Amino acid sequence: MGSISTEAELSPCLTHLDVAVEEPEMIVPAEPTEECALFLSNIDRVVAYIVDTVYFYPSNGGEKNDVEVVGKLKEALGKVLVPYHFMAGRMRLNTDEGRLEIECNRAGALFAAASCDQTLSELGDVTHPNPAFRSLVLQPSNAKKFGDTPLLMMQVTRLKCGSIVLGMSMNHSLFDGFGAMEFMMNFSSVARGQGVITHPLPDRTCLKARDVPEIKYEHLEAMKLSDIPEEMRNSFTTADVADSDVASVSLPPDYSYKVFPFTIDKLERLKKKAMDDGNLKKCSSFDAIAALVWQARTKAIDMPPDQPSKMFFAVDIRSKMDPPLPKGFAGNAVFCAYCIEPAGAVKEKPLSFCAEKVQEGISRVTGDYVRSSMDFSETYKSIPALPGGIFLSAWWKIPFHLADFGFGKPIYAGPIVNAMVEFPLLLSNGKQDGGLNLYIALPNHQLDKFEQIVYDF
Repeated sequence: MGSISTEAELSPCLTHLDVAVEEPEMIVPAEPTEECALFLSNIDRVVAYIVDTVYFYPSNGGEKNDVEVVGKLKEALGKVLVPYHFMAGRMRLNTDEGRLEIECNRAGALFAAASCDQTLSELGDVTHPNPAFRSLVLQPSNAKKFGDTPLLMMQVTRLKCGSIVLGMSMNHSLFDGFGAMEFMMNFSSVARGQGVITHPLPDRTCLKARDVPEIKYEHLEAMKLSDIPEEMRNSFTTADVADSDVASVSLPPDYSYKVFPFTIDKLERLKKKAMDDGNLKKCSSFDAIAALVWQARTKAIDMPPDQPSKMFFAVDIRSKMDPPLPKGFAGNAVFCAYCIEPAGAVKEKPLSFCAEKVQEGISRVTGDYVRSSMDFSETYKSIPALPGGIFLSAWWKIPFHLADFGFGKPIYAGPIVNAMVEFPLLLSNGKQDGGLNLYIALPNHQLDKFEQIVYDF
């Protein structure tokens, strides 16, 4: 796969954007809505961090009235917040139960119009996440504590060429990628005057831990709070999350990001390599790319052979539960699957070994296993066992590019750079041709080694 080396370089792009943001407005649901407390599952509560995404809409050449577009989106947001009323709430700690919940209090979502004296072409390759794009996402100006921050913030930036960029900031506890996609499809449908497509069901009590815990499995995807060193424990407690400072978004100074493109042909060759020794009967694109990332990173950081090498990734549990989760489930319905093996085995064994472990990680996630994990988390106040490992986040198959607000579909939609270096991303390449971009951060000297290992395939 040495032919991808020249493609992995970032295309020229801006490193800074001057964006003029107008005074933000708080948008509340357009109709009366229920004011209540929304239970958060043990999956929701461990992902209570902010996810920022950008949607790039090119100018369609028409006489698009920017003021009308902004007004249309603002009006549609108020309307879609009626069925999605919980998105207008705030995170809080239920002191009686000692757990996070969403207070559905109609406090509102934050909305702002903005302008930028740049053209879309001057932004460079928008499929490559860029720190400069943070200027295209509304940042909380007054919120100093996490619990004060709106769960949804939206910025509409008008570019000089007539193109529009939607910047969306959402708290992950609201829902997973699939739920976020359903929200965007509903939001865009309302903006087009066609109403809600799928009615959201925000009740998450179907994923509540059982009153009498039944922990049937070893749960290596989680760490008991009691196993965390005392000096670090406070930063993981439920009470601290709602009252914690708004997180920093700065990348550690010795780290760099890089994009590694994989065309569909390269993914097919990678899958073939994973199956060459005959150990696997089948291998998906995710199996193969996850195996490669896990193995290449373990080698690049020169992990000692007897140290456990850990990789986590999300598995959709909607159809795995009994009964299956209802259509429109608006919460986090993805479970943290894992691969944990001695680093020596990950480094020395063939790619098929790593791909097989990925497949085992996926098959481990049954409805019964998830129920057991919910009970484990409730009993031991656990957190994901991420320290020392990575969580491979797969965005490339989520069709965010279908969100049409009435002025066409975006040429690209995806996340922007953040400081969560433990989360390499599999992103759309913007072409919808089956290919993807791997986006990963490592210390500079390890990133160079990672690149060489990837190119050796």
